[in-house]
Formats: sequence, C-alpha cells, structure tokens
Amino acid sequence: ALVERTYGDAIARDVLEDLVREGFESGIRETGLEPIGAPRFRNVHWTPEGDLEFAAEFDVRPEIELGRTTGFRVEERRGPVEDADVDRLIEHLRRERADWIPVDRPAAAGDRVRFESVPLDDQGQPMESERIADHVVELGTGDVLPDFEAGLTGQPPHGETEFQVRFPDDHRNEFLRGRSRTFRVRVDEVLERSLPVLDDEFARSLGPSFSSVEDLRARLRENLEREARQKARREVNEQLIDEIIAANRIDLPESMVDRYLGNLLADRAPDSPGAEGPEEDPRRAEILEALRPGALRALRRHYILNHIADREGLRAADADVDAAIAERIDPEKTSVAETRRRLARSGELEDLRFHLTMERVFDWLRERSEIPFSEAPDGKNE
Repeated sequence: ALVERTYGDAIARDVLEDLVREGFESGIRETGLEPIGAPRFRNVHWTPEGDLEFAAEFDVRPEIELGRTTGFRVEERRGPVEDADVDRLIEHLRRERADWIPVDRPAAAGDRVRFESVPLDDQGQPMESERIADHVVELGTGDVLPDFEAGLTGQPPHGETEFQVRFPDDHRNEFLRGRSRTFRVRVDEVLERSLPVLDDEFARSLGPSFSSVEDLRARLRENLEREARQKARREVNEQLIDEIIAANRIDLPESMVDRYLGNLLADRAPDSPGAEGPEEDPRRAEILEALRPGALRALRRHYILNHIADREGLRAADADVDAAIAERIDPEKTSVAETRRRLARSGELEDLRFHLTMERVFDWLRERSEIPFSEAPDGKNE
C-alpha cells in the first residue's frame, strides 16, 4: 500500500506513456506512413478498463511528384590542360619529396624552424608547465599565430629572443581570447628545403609506372584532363538539379529542415562557431539562417534523385553491384563473392549500390537534356 501511495502516479504515467507509444507505432505500421521527427501527443484519454484514445501530430516524409525533369539546356565548361598546369603539379611533387638541410642564416619564409618556447608570466618568469621543446613549424604556412611567425622570422640558429603574441578574439582557448603573452624562444635549427633534381631518376622514384620525365609529364597531363572532365561532369549534374528544383515545387516539412540543420551543427568541430547550444552561442540563430538555403537544396536534391531512381527503375541491382566489384578487384587475389561479403560487413556494399544508382540517374538526366560544350573562361579548370 505504501508503494502504491508513493509511486502510484509515476507508475501510471510510465504505463500510459508505453501504451501511447505502442499505439502510435501500431498505427504507423497499419497506415504505412513514414514519420519524421518526434510525434506530439494530445487529448490522451485512458480508463482503467483499458480504453485509450489520443491524437498524434507529426510530419511525414514528403511525397514528391515531379513534373518537368527533362528538356533542359545547360553548358559543360572545361578548359584545356596547359603546360603550366603540369609544371605546377610536378613542382608540388618535388616539394613533397624535398630534403630539409640545416643552414646557418636567419630564418625566412619557406624555411622550417625547430625551436623551444615558453610563455612568461606577469613577473617575467617562465611558465614551465607550458614549455614546449623540439617544436617545428614551416614559416609562411600559417601553422602558428601571425605574431609568433613574425617573431621567428629573421632569427638565426641558436639565437634566443622574446616577443609578444596577441591571441585572436575567437581563439579555441577561451581564457586566451583577446589576450597578449610574451614568449621566450630559443631557435635550435633553421632548415632550408632542397628540391630533388627533375630528371628520369626522380620520375622513376615516383613509381614503376614512370620511366622518364617525358613519361611523367604525359601521365600527369592525362590525369589532369581526366579530373577536368570529371569536374565538368559533376558541375553539369548540379546544374540539372538546379533546373529541376526551379521547375518544380518541392515543399519540405519544417521538422525535416530543422533536423538536418541540427545535424550539420552537431558535425561541426566543438570549437567552431555555432557548434554550441543556443544558450552558449548567440550566433547560432544567425548561423542556422545562413546554412538554411544550402540545407533546403541538399534535401530537395536528395528527394529528386531518389524519386527519379524509383520512378524510372534505375536502382542498381545485385548484378550491377557485382559487375562494379569485378571491375575494381584483382581476380588473382580475391573474388567478387569474397569482396561482396567484406563490403557487406563494413557497411560499404550499400554505399556502392547507392553510388551506382546515382550514376545511373545522372546518366538518365544528361541523356534527356541539351548539354553543349564551351571552353571555360581564360581556358581555366578552376
């Protein structure tokens, strides 16, 4: 009796909540509706005899009916791959494989500096708990705060200096935001980048596919041209999506948009603007509003592609997936069946199926629209 008097109301509420949830799930199964977001219950009536009535309000997955999806005209823009483009890529490869040689001169932009630093307190004493040794930065990359980089620039090896560093107002460490600190720094080493000679030996060092510099340049040009074609193809795909969005009215439930925006913010780095809750960051509402157009387009894009896939029977079948796997594997090392099992275990099999489906949808869209080619402005593949 004591338990009933003490916990009776709470137990009754728990039982009622369970019954309402079960009743809601049963109704969803019977109607075949696809709710999105949490339901809102009202007018809940329950008697000890077991009669239960309630009303549930919830948003459902929208049923998209697209009118016009074909007959558009969009341009494919792509510029030629120039010698300068190949030169830039080769220079990048040389820089990646450069040696770093100690030099006896002041540090300059492009050098690496190995140093030890310690901040000083208000009395000018080292804060030993924050001392950092053997730290290496490359000047000119923005890896350290501007004041710190300016303090390191011009310092010779084995030199010791002190300089003040101001921390930005949005620094990840809230305590340091807008503050200034003096650092005592000892430069242990200045290193200069030494690029490898561009010769056939360098080309061969990149892999067995390259036998000479001439061969390297030709292969890199092929890669750049392929990337330019793929990029232009993706841009055409997105232009077609924009045309379909403009030609059709696609209404989305507010709860769906809000949940998508919430997920976007949840995926942001913890110290990025807007990642905190509304109480912690007054900019959250402003950030959500800025993200809203992109969220609406992403959701409409999702429904357009899936609707066309279903309407036109473009979903990738098992045979399509197996054919794609066969193209990607070395039959001497593994089989389609084994690869399929491995992809299924990792969850990548359905990702592959979805990717193949989207390729088929975009192929279908491009075949049914006019896509003239025009050279990109200034011949650039930006």
